[in-house]
Amino acid sequence: MYWENNMTLIEQMNDWKSAIQLASNINENEPSVYLRAMFLLLDLLVEGQYSQEEHDLAAEKLKEIFDKSNQKFSNNAEFLFFSGIMAYVGEWYFGMESVDPATSMLENAMSIEPNNTLYKWGYYSRIDQRPEKNTDLKLQLSEQLLFNEVSKLDWLKSKGLLGKYVLGTLEGTYEDLKAVKASD
Repeated sequence: MYWENNMTLIEQMNDWKSAIQLASNINENEPSVYLRAMFLLLDLLVEGQYSQEEHDLAAEKLKEIFDKSNQKFSNNAEFLFFSGIMAYVGEWYFGMESVDPATSMLENAMSIEPNNTLYKWGYYSRIDQRPEKNTDLKLQLSEQLLFNEVSKLDWLKSKGLLGKYVLGTLEGTYEDLKAVKASD
């Protein structure tokens, strides 16, 4: 996949305009390029500094890329998982009025791959992010991923900034849950 090296360079340079161009001009049958472009745009919109014009362009393109890829990958567990995770960060950028559609995406990813610990973790860690809710289940899933499923961690690392974000969230969730358990 020729686009992977390009996307890695785009991410390293934080070149969101090139991410838009790459995602708009490619017809890939695997969701990663679209997901990684969406994450770069979402990260800009949530954490970046930009003019109103840049905000509006990035928001419009994020929604366009999401809509296009959602039509193509609405039954793909990887797409549903990552899109659901991202939508929890800013559902309005995905055209959602609440996180309910994102919850459904995470639930559908779990249904498609019921034995995928990462997808289970994503669902339970997002639907109620308070550490005191589903603590044992979220801790068990986090430990399983971090200490027993190294291949899942390697897979996440292969997904560019988006994968690193999810991995960081997983590690942070684990630390928060350990602290909650220690204080019980």
